[in-house]
Amino acid sequence: MTSPAPTLNIKIADKSADVTMVFGRLNELAELVGSFERLPEVDFHAPTRTAVLDILLSPRDERGRRIESETVNLHDLTIEDAEAVLDFAKDHLTDFFLGRLEKHLASLKSNGDRLTGVGSSLSGLVPSAS
Repeated sequence: MTSPAPTLNIKIADKSADVTMVFGRLNELAELVGSFERLPEVDFHAPTRTAVLDILLSPRDERGRRIESETVNLHDLTIEDAEAVLDFAKDHLTDFFLGRLEKHLASLKSNGDRLTGVGSSLSGLVPSAS
């Protein structure tokens, strides 16, 4: 799977705007969604959908913090641009969750002998547990 594009260009109130995925935003999205299995909530759960749009479209200061006094009016987005932003988020979340899972599974595989040894040691302690 190829990595999703890092930037998406949309229009907000007829002005061109670039949405760039950086780790801070991706981390906020991952915290919101929680897991790969919950990705459909981005499409089908209105509060999640709104939160995703807010995370990606809110103006930010130089440190990446949302500027609370400035917000994007979602009514300034076309349906197509809003859907593009949601798809952009899902593509990045899918890549992130599956990438982390692949790395986790590779780690388990490469440490299989060590894990088996630990499991054997622990199973021997079961009769002596208090």
